[in-house]
Parts: sequence; structure tokens; C-alpha cells
Amino acid sequence: MRPLVAVRRAVEFDPRFAAFDALFWPLARAVRALGPIDDFPPIESLESVFEGAPPVRFVAPVPRRRRGAPVDVHSLYDARITIERVVPTRPRCWHDLMNALVWGTFPRAKLALHARQHRLIAERIGPDARGLPPRSRELDALALLDEGGVVVLARDPVGVHASLRAGGPGTLRAKVESGDAEALVFGHAIYESLALGVKPAVVAAVTLRREGGEADVVRAADIALAGAFADATRFGSPRELTRVEASEAAKDD
Repeated sequence: MRPLVAVRRAVEFDPRFAAFDALFWPLARAVRALGPIDDFPPIESLESVFEGAPPVRFVAPVPRRRRGAPVDVHSLYDARITIERVVPTRPRCWHDLMNALVWGTFPRAKLALHARQHRLIAERIGPDARGLPPRSRELDALALLDEGGVVVLARDPVGVHASLRAGGPGTLRAKVESGDAEALVFGHAIYESLALGVKPAVVAAVTLRREGGEADVVRAADIALAGAFADATRFGSPRELTRVEASEAAKDD
């Protein structure tokens, strides 16, 4: 199989990408909000993915820091999102387009995620640092969710989490079909893989409580995940997450 970076360069834009796989269903509203398109949308038009006032703007990235140059904490990716409310976004990039669509779908969770990552990174960088420290286990867990996360909502999150841990392939699908759980893809790298026709490499599930007051399951997932990211006792290590098959998060019609 070709490396994903080579696939990215080889696969041209197809406006039907969201119909390639049933797992795209959480992004349906954000995709529609882009309007009719026959090519990658310009960066400045990506704010249309939000409902209401955009919480962030999408901007072109600045040149990378030269190796050995001092680290300006405020110029790092998570800092720019948290402090400036801008998301550096590459033009004509499948990965960054999927990220924008996830922002439009889960804005609360994305803001909470990057705020936490910014705090964790900033507190480990000294004033004279000329490089980034190795990523901690907590940052590993957050990055895994950001790129390859699946949100599982359940009235009994402890029981469903235990079942997913103990069970094998098919366990999540059984929980979804029985009504015990609802599953949504959050990680934008999963969506990118699906758009490119590549099986997602890493899929990690987090099980959260499904609150009864919110009828919209996407909004419920956004609120629940934002709360989990804001909880410093959660996601200390990737070990807290559960490996699942991405296909089991597909929504039945």
C-alpha cells in the first residue's frame, strides 16, 4: 500500500467525498454548508461550516520555525487556536479540509482539546527553549483522539466501556444496534482516510455519558467530549482509550 502522503497527492478533489462511506454522517450538515463545490474550497470560505458565529477563523499557515531557532510558544499551532482563535490551514489539503469540517461539527470539543494541548505544551517549554520537548503520554492520548478518535455515547458509559474492553470485533456494532450506545467519528484523520479510500490506521474510542436533555446526538457528543477534555483527570494516557473497528460506528438508516 502506498504511504498516505503519496495517496494525498494522487487523489484529486471529488465533491462526492462525503458519500463514499456511511461513517461521514456526522459531518453532513457541515458539508452541505460549504455549498456546491467542484474543487477544494478556498481557506477563507471554510468558516461557512459553522452554525452561527464562527468560534475560529481558518488562515494560511506561517513558515515553519527554523531548526535551532528559539521557540515562541505563542506561535505554535495550539497557541494560535487558543489565543488568536485562528486555525492554520493548508490550501488544497484533504487532511486540513476534514479538520475544518470536524471543527464545524464539534466546535466545543475542538476548542477544549486545543486549549488543553496548549496549556500542556506551554508549561513544558522554558524561556530559552530551542526545541519542543518529547510528547507526554497525556498529549499522546489527546492527539490520538484528535486524529483517530471515535466518540461512544451511552446511558451506562461504564458498562459499555467494560464491554468494549472485554469484547472483540463486532462489540461496538452490537452495542449500537441494540440501542445501548451511539457512535460518531471525531478524528479528522479517519475522515481523510475514508475520503482517500484508505482504511483508517488507528481508531480509538472514548465512552461518555449520553445526557437525556439533548436530542441531537452530534451536539450531545460535542458537549460531552468538550466536558471530558476540560476534565484534567481524563486522558492521562492512551491506555484509557479502547481500540475499535471504525466501520462499527456507521449509522444505520
